[in-house]
Formats: sequence, C-alpha cells, structure tokens
Amino acid sequence: MVPAIEEAAELVATADVLLVVGTSLQVYPAAGLLHYAPAGCPVYVIDPHQPEVSGRRHVQYVVQPASIGVPQVLQEIGNK
Repeated sequence: MVPAIEEAAELVATADVLLVVGTSLQVYPAAGLLHYAPAGCPVYVIDPHQPEVSGRRHVQYVVQPASIGVPQVLQEIGNK
C-alpha cells in the first residue's frame, strides 16, 4: 500500500500542469497517478532516463536530472 494514494489521486485530478520527477514509472499504484490528470492537462516527465508512459498522449519528456529539468520546465510554463 502507498500511504495517502487516494488523496494524491484527488489532487492530481485537479492539476493544471503535472510534473512527474525522477521515477521509472514502474512502481504501482503511485506510477498510475499521472493517469488521474484531467484531459488536456500538460504532463511533464522529468528523468535522466526516459521511462515509458502508456495511455497518455500529451506527455512531454525532459531527459535531464531533476536539478536541470525542473527549472527548465518551470521556465517553459512561466513563458506560456
């Protein structure tokens, strides 16, 4: 069991933008949280290794460590 997974899913369901940072997306149920993001919500996966994401069309990969990728995405989001 993952503590507070239900609360996390509820928060993701209200996201305007979702950043998934530093994960292989192989450990469930936490890896499935990105599927709770609303339709049209931009999803950024930031990881030095590009994990496979199935079932989501609008995933943008940032193949960088978090220390580089997170500021890069925040700057991109701020420019929109």
